[in-house]
Amino acid sequence: MKKTLWRYFQTAAILIIVLNISSILAYSTSSLPRPTNLKYINDYAQVLNSETLDSIVSVGKELEDKTSVQQIVVTIDSLQGRDIESYANELFRTWGIGQKGKDNGLLIILAVQDRTWRVEVGRGLEGAVPDIYTNRVMQEIALPNLRKGDYGRALMESYSVLADKIAQEYDITLNKSARIALPNRETTVNQKSSNPVSMLWIIGFLVFDLIFFRGRISSFLFRVFFLSSMFGGGRRRGGGGSDGFGGFGGGSSGGGGSSGKW
Repeated sequence: MKKTLWRYFQTAAILIIVLNISSILAYSTSSLPRPTNLKYINDYAQVLNSETLDSIVSVGKELEDKTSVQQIVVTIDSLQGRDIESYANELFRTWGIGQKGKDNGLLIILAVQDRTWRVEVGRGLEGAVPDIYTNRVMQEIALPNLRKGDYGRALMESYSVLADKIAQEYDITLNKSARIALPNRETTVNQKSSNPVSMLWIIGFLVFDLIFFRGRISSFLFRVFFLSSMFGGGRRRGGGGSDGFGGFGGGSSGGGGSSGKW
C-alpha cells in the first residue's frame, strides 16, 4: 500500500515539476513591449487621444526635471493570462523605471481587455506614495471614468493627482498639473483575502508529506520554486528606453503598490 502511494505521489510530483518548468520557460522568455519615444505614456492599447498624450508627457517631463522621479503610464490590450502584479513588476524592473540607487519610479498600467489596473511604486517612493493612497486615487478618480470607457480622463486625472503628491514630498510645484483634488473623506481600501480552502489543501498536503515521506516532496518542490525565482530574476533591471526624452535610470521596485479591476 505504501509503495502504491509512493508511486502515486512520485507521478504527481513529476507532473507538478513539468508544469512549473513550462511556466519558468514561458516567464523567462516572455516578450515585454519596448518603451515608446514618448517615454512617460506608452499607449499600446491605442485608447488615448493626442490631448491626453500631450498632457501626461508635459507633467511627466516637468516632474522628472524637478525631482528626477519617473512616473510612467502603460496601456496594453491583455495580460495573456498573467496576473497584473507580476507583469507590472517585471515591466518596471526590465525598463528600469526611476533612478538607480533611488528607485524613485512609479508605473500606472491598464490592461484594457482584462479591465484590470495596477500602480507599481518604486522603493524610494513608498513613503511618499503609500499603497493605501494609490488605491484611493484609482478608486475615486480613475475607476468612475474607466467604467464609462473614458480612459484618457481616467489616466490624465489620476496621473496628475499622483504627480502632485510626489511634488509635495519634494516641496516643489508642478505648473502643468491639472490640479485634481481627491474628495475629502475617508475611504475603505479593498484588500484581497486569502482563500481558506486553498490554505487547508496546502496545510493538508504538507502534513501528509511529513507523515508518510518525511517532507521529501515538499523539500523537492521548494527547490523547484527556488529555481523558478532564479530564472525570473535573470533579466530584470533595465535602464534602456525611449529616445525622445532620454532613457530610464535603472530603478527597481519591491512590489509595492495597489491593483484592482473595473
